[in-house]
Amino acid sequence: MRYEHVIVGGGLAGGMVAQEFREQGGDGSVLLIAREPHTPYHRPPLTKGYLRGEAGLDEVYMHPDEWWTEQSVDVRTGTEATAIDPSAHTVTLSGGDSVEYGKLVLATGATPRTLPDTVALRTLDDSQALAKQLDSGSGHLGVIGGGFIGVEAAASARMKGWDVTMAVPESVVWEHLFGAEVARYFQRHLEEHGVHVHTGTKQLPEGSYDVTLAGIGVTPNTQLAEAAGLTVSNGVETDDHLRAGDDVWAIGDIANYQSVVHGKRLRIEHWDVALNQGSYVGRTWAGKEDAPYSVVPYFFSDIGDWTWFEYVGPGSGRVDVRGSMDDDDFVAYYLDDDDHVVACLGVNRSDEVEAAKALISEHRAAPAA
Repeated sequence: MRYEHVIVGGGLAGGMVAQEFREQGGDGSVLLIAREPHTPYHRPPLTKGYLRGEAGLDEVYMHPDEWWTEQSVDVRTGTEATAIDPSAHTVTLSGGDSVEYGKLVLATGATPRTLPDTVALRTLDDSQALAKQLDSGSGHLGVIGGGFIGVEAAASARMKGWDVTMAVPESVVWEHLFGAEVARYFQRHLEEHGVHVHTGTKQLPEGSYDVTLAGIGVTPNTQLAEAAGLTVSNGVETDDHLRAGDDVWAIGDIANYQSVVHGKRLRIEHWDVALNQGSYVGRTWAGKEDAPYSVVPYFFSDIGDWTWFEYVGPGSGRVDVRGSMDDDDFVAYYLDDDDHVVACLGVNRSDEVEAAKALISEHRAAPAA
């Protein structure tokens, strides 16, 4: 079998390559290899609206199954790529078939780190299983870890009427991301809505837990790339065009890309990065993109229906907060030693967050207070 374009990975990043390629008039055969038994879908609802039963599958899947057929994208669900050979331009599939490619993109995502006697929340199947438990009646959820998955799931379970206890290794939830001053705002919302947050520990207090969720991060799935001789260090190394080798690109959670905005390598595990990097490669394949990848990373999160934020960066430094945290209306600029904006977080301040993208790209100072 030969396909002109092969996408290894059935998540949002891989799906966006196919979608953008076709939308930009890209011609030629396309194969998308999806390890899960699902066509590409969005992961943010899995800890939020879908987990709580507020959003349906139509808000989770990128497209109905028939869309992929109409776009002449061959999606092989429940299929895994077991090896790639860049010199021969081939991919070996779990069934033993070998596929020849013209262009290849790796979008293999990441695998949650696990602990004994805990559940993970990464896939659609994970979310469905936890939602079934949350719907079975009141209970007690224990969450180990204070990252996005743990915090979002904790808020959703609390909204479903469950008791929730968290064990967070930092002194404040999300301290390593936003600094203690801003992080305290989010922890306050958790505690005011009944989430018991135990900081400075990786162990839940003694008690009876109906479900224990491990939200302790993920490991990028770089095994294929490493075995194929591609350069791997905290992800698959790419240039500023997301190329990892001859006719090979890497995107999404696995991409350790050279950022022209930041002047260094970045690897970022967020929905918007997967979406934009997938779109970029799709345009590249369609002959509509030849500039370096220069999107300023953006992400967002909701803590139940209690509060939310938007963020562009990444970066750290002196924090300049404008507005009122008490009123859920503020923006926080993160400034380097030259007082240039390197990151920005906003709650109900979308305009300032959007404007901060240019400040970051152009290495400019924050607007006057």
